[in-house]
Amino acid sequence: MQGSLIFRAGERAAAIIRREGGLDPNRIRLLIGASGGPKWLALRHLDEAILDCWLAGHTGPLDLVASSIGCWRFACYAQADPLAALTRFEEAYLAYRYEPGQGPREIMADSYTILDALLGAHGADEILTGPMRLHVMTARGRHLLARERGVGLALGLAGAALANLVDRRGLSLFVERTLFADPRSSAGFARWDGIPCRTVPLTRDNLRAAIMASSSIPVLLPGIADPAGAPPGRYWDGGITDYHFDLPVLEDETEAIALFPHFTDRIVPGWFDKPLRWRHRTRPADRLLMIAPSPDFIARLPHGKIPDRKDFRRFSEDERVAYWRHALAECARLADEFREVMAKGLLPGRLAPLPAS
Repeated sequence: MQGSLIFRAGERAAAIIRREGGLDPNRIRLLIGASGGPKWLALRHLDEAILDCWLAGHTGPLDLVASSIGCWRFACYAQADPLAALTRFEEAYLAYRYEPGQGPREIMADSYTILDALLGAHGADEILTGPMRLHVMTARGRHLLARERGVGLALGLAGAALANLVDRRGLSLFVERTLFADPRSSAGFARWDGIPCRTVPLTRDNLRAAIMASSSIPVLLPGIADPAGAPPGRYWDGGITDYHFDLPVLEDETEAIALFPHFTDRIVPGWFDKPLRWRHRTRPADRLLMIAPSPDFIARLPHGKIPDRKDFRRFSEDERVAYWRHALAECARLADEFREVMAKGLLPGRLAPLPAS
C-alpha cells in the first residue's frame, strides 16, 4: 500500500518486524537525527507520534545520536515532557525573523534565544539525568578551519570540499569528528570508520555549547570556541562529517533496531556530499528502520518541497513564515498515517528495502 510515509528497513530489522508482526518499542536501541535546518518542520508532528506510540513506555537503554537540527529535536525527546519541549521549540523557531544586515554573532544570539526556549528552566538537567542518552556530533576545526571568519576560513572550506571530493577520509585533514556523548553510555552503537572520532563527555557545563556548535554552519555562524571539557579549538556543524549518519550501527546487538525518522529517503553521508549524487546511498545497515515522507507527498506540499534554508532568500519574512506554517500543518498528515499504521498493525506489509543508490 502506497501512502504519504515510506518505511524502509535493513534485512535484520525487516526480519524482526515481520517475525513479530510489528515493532516492539523496546527493540529500539538507537535513534538517529539528521542535519537539515528547517527541514525538521516536516517531522514535527511525526516526532510527536513516535514519542506517543513507541517511546512513552520504552524501558530499555536508548541512545540518541544527531547532528545540527537533529540535536535540537532530540534535546526535546530527552526532556521529562518532550511534547511540551517540541511545542516550545516550534513556537520559538517560527517566531524568529531575520533582520537584514545581521551578522554571524547576531544570528547566533537569536539562535541561543530559541535554544533556551526549547530547554526551558530544567531541560538541560532532565536531558542529562533522564532515561534517554543524548549524543551531539560536532566537527572541531583544524588548521584554516580553526578560524572564525575571513579568507582563511573560506580557503579552509574550499580545501575540505576538495579533499572530500577525492575521499571522505580527507576531511580528517580539516576537521576532527567530535562527539559530545552522554557519559552513561559507551557510545559504542556505531562504528566511526573512515574519519576518526573523539568522544567528549556531555555535561551541564557544555550541553548548550555542544548543541549550538553542532548547528554552527561556517560563515553563517561563528562556531563555538573552547567548549567546557573539550580540547581547545573552534567547533562547527556536525553535519560536515555526519549529515545523515551513513554508518554501520548496532553491529553487536542482533535483536536491536536503530530508528531513523528522516525528511527524505536518501542518505547523504556528509555536508560536502550534497551535490555528489553517487554518494547518496546507504551502505549495508541491517538493523536500521527509516521512516520518511514519500516523494509524492513532498511534491504535493506548498511549492512542491519541504521547508529549507534557501527560503530565507526566496521569500519575504512574512511569506516565509506563512509558507512554513502551511507546510507544517500539511505534514500533520504524516503523523496521522503513522498512528493508523501502528493501530492497524500494517507495518510489516509497508516495509521496503533501504535505498542502495
